Amino acid sequence: MNQLALRTYITELEPEIAMPCQASRRVSERQRFLLLSFSAVVALVAHVLFLLLLPQPWRRNQSPDYTGYYEPVAQSLIAGNGFYLHSKPALTYPPGIPMLYAAAFWAARKVGLSEANALRIVEGFLLTFSAVLVCFLAMRFFRWRVALLASGLWSTYPFHLWLTKQPDATSLFSVLLLTSVLLFFTWSSKTQNGIRYGILLGLILGITALIKPFSIGLPLAFAALASVSAISGQRRSRIVFSACLLITYAATISPWEIWAWHVGGHWIPLCTNGPSALIDGLTFGTERGLPQVALPEGARAFVRDAATHYPQLKSTGSIAHFILTKMRQTPTAILELLLVKAARSWFGNESHTLERWIAVIQLLYLPFLLLGTRTVWKYGNARQKNFVLLAIVITAYFWIMTTVTAEAILRYMVPVTCLLVVFVAVSFEFLSTRFFQKLRMS
Repeated sequence: MNQLALRTYITELEPEIAMPCQASRRVSERQRFLLLSFSAVVALVAHVLFLLLLPQPWRRNQSPDYTGYYEPVAQSLIAGNGFYLHSKPALTYPPGIPMLYAAAFWAARKVGLSEANALRIVEGFLLTFSAVLVCFLAMRFFRWRVALLASGLWSTYPFHLWLTKQPDATSLFSVLLLTSVLLFFTWSSKTQNGIRYGILLGLILGITALIKPFSIGLPLAFAALASVSAISGQRRSRIVFSACLLITYAATISPWEIWAWHVGGHWIPLCTNGPSALIDGLTFGTERGLPQVALPEGARAFVRDAATHYPQLKSTGSIAHFILTKMRQTPTAILELLLVKAARSWFGNESHTLERWIAVIQLLYLPFLLLGTRTVWKYGNARQKNFVLLAIVITAYFWIMTTVTAEAILRYMVPVTCLLVVFVAVSFEFLSTRFFQKLRMS
């Protein structure tokens, strides 16, 4: 794989569509519609086949949050009782998912459909829509074969499909993330409409935060990208865009925050589950009845100590004090724990089962991801490099949040994979092109 071949290939990676509303020199509007439709069909077929072929013992809902929280809160909303769970304010998680499920349940009752089937339809639609968005996003930067391949990779990504077998917010999270990325690049291509796109992006990110509190810091990540990305806008346009983004984001989540403060008596950062997530991240691998997680001796001692102090670690302040104290006493143990969690973020799960096989599957994607990223970053044009920068920043955000603030499991990293598969597709398309070139020359 010499540099001349890479430069020749990357020169051909010109965007199939310069702007969303302009006709492409290579792909007409009709062809684009057919490509997006085909990506939708592939996603839907992959989803249906996965559900049909999935062994019966694996089909059960493995999410206690659904039966214990989301479903009863959704039923409370339909009954007109508001965000309450067993007569208490439902503040454990943000309101987005219960509202989605309540809407699905209400529509199901209107048409005589079961609630379980309604949720299956929602999952199928969101998976299909996210695949179309992956294809549309990739076509902005690369040729249509890369876009179609990226969509297919996302539609058949086994760990994405696994999460669609039960009610789960991953596909919705991915749809909102892809929409945010598209809005950012639409603004960055011209930067004249900073107010409009800043408001739209802030609204989408606010909705995302009300779906998953994990995304609470994404507005800062996009604001940072707006300040450092190689775009044509002046400094003032970047500031206006970022200010509109952050103000709209705050305005979007403020009704929920105000209501939560009113009924709970204190301010909460989107939900009250934050301390529980933090302590779970400190004590993972100590659950009784589950296989033990391999940890260095220092990290294991720290985890056991955290588990011993579990009754006292009930607030963010107490957890922060505990961690700071341990950082002064045993900094190496904490570093070991963070490194293990950083690795486990890509293959771990709640039950600690089949993790070796998950790691093997993930490793199959890794060399192609690295090759595609390196190829685009080294030989791509400014717009393509801007896409690489965004993918790296967003992936780093997800990775840091998963490593530092929660139990290190792959489920939290799946949504950002919808961006990473584009580079895997670039790698596949490049290697296949080189292979057929060699066949023609032989």
